Amino acid sequence: MAGKLWLWCGSLSEPPEAAPPSEWAIWQHGTELSRSDAMLIWGSSAWPGSMGSGDSGGQERNAASGIEVEPGSPWVLNAGAAAVDSLGSDAVARRLELAGIRTGAAEEPGRLMRVAVFHLETVFIERLRSSSWQSGVGAGSGIAARRSPGADSVEEEWRNPPAEPQDPDMKRAARLAKRAAYELLLDAAELLIRIGDSGKLYVEGYRLPGCRSFRPVGAEKLSPEAKRLPAASASLWFPPMKRLEQLLEQEATRIAGHSSSAPPLRIGADPEFLILRQNGRIFSASQLGGLHSSVGSDMLVAGQSLRQPVGELRPEPATSAEELLSRVRRLLALAARRGAREPGMRLAAGAMPVPGIALGGHVHLSGVALTTRLLRALDSYAAIPLALAEDAAGRGRRPRYGTFGDCRRQPHGGFEYRTLPSWLVSPAVTRYALGVALLAAEDSAWLEDLPSLEELFARAYYEGDRETLVLCLPRLRAGLRKAPSYEQRRHLLDPLLDAVEAGAVWDESLDIRIRWGIPMPERSRSLRSGGFSIRHSSSRQPTSAGDSSIFERG
Repeated sequence: MAGKLWLWCGSLSEPPEAAPPSEWAIWQHGTELSRSDAMLIWGSSAWPGSMGSGDSGGQERNAASGIEVEPGSPWVLNAGAAAVDSLGSDAVARRLELAGIRTGAAEEPGRLMRVAVFHLETVFIERLRSSSWQSGVGAGSGIAARRSPGADSVEEEWRNPPAEPQDPDMKRAARLAKRAAYELLLDAAELLIRIGDSGKLYVEGYRLPGCRSFRPVGAEKLSPEAKRLPAASASLWFPPMKRLEQLLEQEATRIAGHSSSAPPLRIGADPEFLILRQNGRIFSASQLGGLHSSVGSDMLVAGQSLRQPVGELRPEPATSAEELLSRVRRLLALAARRGAREPGMRLAAGAMPVPGIALGGHVHLSGVALTTRLLRALDSYAAIPLALAEDAAGRGRRPRYGTFGDCRRQPHGGFEYRTLPSWLVSPAVTRYALGVALLAAEDSAWLEDLPSLEELFARAYYEGDRETLVLCLPRLRAGLRKAPSYEQRRHLLDPLLDAVEAGAVWDESLDIRIRWGIPMPERSRSLRSGGFSIRHSSSRQPTSAGDSSIFERG
């Protein structure tokens, strides 16, 4: 059955510590699965099929069990459960710290929060008392999110997800818990988050569904209040699991093309840029048009003051990458006329063209459900290729910005993918970013090979290790070719991938107006005539072919 959520509880010889919800179907060997199905790993057993990291060119076989599973089927949730469970406390801490997440808090007192997350939702959150657990629910009575208003029964509660916490501390803790779970390749987990007296947040422990005990992170043992926590009831996970199954059914209908009421897929963006004077100082973007205009500025907190150094384009959403590219080009030309009026000024984009000022190329998608499956496809097929193309000066943007899976839901019903740097460096990079985002939104179920799930490439991404990261490029190109919409978008994607394969990287010191063909004052043009050169990664031999010119005028 397409669009069904299954549970994998491991082999009979290794059952989970706690039983799953009785209402849920347990997958058995021999049951056929499709791309529209999902498999939630209950406990810490490894899923015997494919988890989206590698391609065998046909049926995949698990070496231990000999079970054959159709490649890419199903979408596996909690794919990292077995790996995390096999690691020690320090190894888990190192993985989180690589992404800029603090762990442990042995030297700092503070408040401890228990946060249950499931597929980008905060299912439950509470502050743990140091003296005794006074949450109002005892061991064995079930731990469930507060019933939604209007729900007549627990069975109906699942239809409306609980609201995200409004308390500032709980909101921060919930945000960190979801981010930590995502980095560990977990979709469902309970996390212990400590808010230190200094205001810093730390991950102190985690517990998987189907496991009775928390495991410490970055420390040898758990805090006393965490040790007293009873095992979570399986009912904690029932409402979000029902919501996910409903989403799977809707996505299966969309993929099959049988939905006449589905909203059209639309893409928007708000890429950032800087205006720099001839002496290298930043020219304030506050004069471009304000905080909400199509050409405007973004706010930056500097000490006790608010500044607007960063320019931002806010084109109207479109249904194609080409249409949005045209709108971006018009707005960028308008920004140049308004802001870069003086000779010697230049427009800069990329990841970090000025030390300490990180720029983003946020992409907005609507008409498609926000899922971790889609986010991980964007991480692999959008974030990694752009990291391969970026100037070495921009690698300092991570991990404070540019982390995998960075997203934000939007009032229009869609979401914003915030991981990418500012792709305004050239029309070719813009074409790729917009084109691959639409391809992933349409075809994430076909993007089976996900290097971002692998420790080797995740570490290379965060550390800016291009020599290692480029090793996954052939896999990414092969993965894109399997997507149904690849042929209609290959003209947007292949030029950048060809240039990256040739060792080309963009140069954030150059004026982006040259690459976009935007008129410039004569003096600025002479100062920046080097804009028609291209840098190459020292780890690859530059090619003499013209492919690398895609980073120039488009």
